[in-house]
Amino acid sequence: MRLFVCAVFLACGSICCVAQDAPKVDVFGGFAYLNYEALTVNVPSGSITEACTTTGYNTACQFSPTPTVNFTPRMGLYGWNGSVTVELTPWIGFTTDFSGTYSNATDSIKTTLTATYAAGQCTSQCTNIETYQYAASEPRIHTFLFGPQFTFPAGKVKAYGRFLAGGMNDNVSWSSMYTSTGESVAGGEPLYVNSGNYFAMACGGGVDYPVRKKMSWRVGADYLTSTGAAQNHVRVVSGLVWRLGK
Repeated sequence: MRLFVCAVFLACGSICCVAQDAPKVDVFGGFAYLNYEALTVNVPSGSITEACTTTGYNTACQFSPTPTVNFTPRMGLYGWNGSVTVELTPWIGFTTDFSGTYSNATDSIKTTLTATYAAGQCTSQCTNIETYQYAASEPRIHTFLFGPQFTFPAGKVKAYGRFLAGGMNDNVSWSSMYTSTGESVAGGEPLYVNSGNYFAMACGGGVDYPVRKKMSWRVGADYLTSTGAAQNHVRVVSGLVWRLGK
C-alpha cells in the first residue's frame, strides 16, 4: 500500500512538470463504481459414497469423487477515480489513472457434503455430514494505471478510448468454517486478510460533454483485469474534467 501511495505522488509530480510544456492537459476527478470479482473457491457440496473391493484377504475402500460448487463472489465497491491526460496530438494523449474503491459488505456460501460409508466399515454411524462455509468481506482495491488515450470529437461531445496497464493492490478479508457430525470435529480458517500487489490492465472508453468553458462532465467504463486469482472486473466512472493549457 505504501508503494502505491508513493507511485501516485511521483506520477502526479512528473505529469505536472510535463503539463507545463504541453499545450493541453485534461484533469479528471470523480466517482467510481467497481463490480469486483473476488477469489474463486471450489467448495465441496453434494454426496459421496464409499465402495469396497476385496482381493484375497485384503479389502480396499474408496469414496467416489467429491462434487464441488464454484464460489466466485462478485461485490459492488464504491470510491473515487482520478486521471491526468497530457495531449500529445489532437487525437492522442498519455493518461495516468489511479483509483480506490471500497465496501463493507460480505458475500458467503454454505454447503453440505454427505458421506455414506460402505457396509461393514461402520458400526452405528454410517453417514457423515460435513458442512463448509466460506465468506469474503470488506474488499479494498487500489489501482495505478497509465497508457495511451485516443480522442474522437463528435460535435459537442468528445468520445475517448484507451488502453492502460499498471498495478493493483488487492485487499480482501476471508474466513472459512468446517464441521463434521461423524467425527465430532470443527475447524477451518479464522478471519484473515488476503492482500497482494498484481499487474493489471484496463481497456474502455467514455464521453465528455461540455458544461462550461474548459469544463466537461465525463461518463466512462473500463474492463479491468489482473494477475492473481481474481481477474475480471468492470469499473464505471463519472465526474468533472478540467481542461488546462492553451
